Amino acid sequence: MGIGLVFLFLLVFGLLGFGLWIWALVDAVQRSDADWEQAGQNKLVWVLILIFLGVIGALVYLVVARPRLEEIRRGF
Repeated sequence: MGIGLVFLFLLVFGLLGFGLWIWALVDAVQRSDADWEQAGQNKLVWVLILIFLGVIGALVYLVVARPRLEEIRRGF
């Protein structure tokens, strides 16, 4: 029973991490090049970070790049 719970825990968090990664990758790709330029970021670099670092890259994207991109989208 203990191994089943560990497997379920890993499965749930693995699926959540995968979902976060896919969401961040889609979010980064769908943003316009002009938004990236205004934010002082490079779209290609961030997409490569997301692809190669997976969930860790997605977390870094959420903390570093996305807040600035959202400010630009809102016009601040």
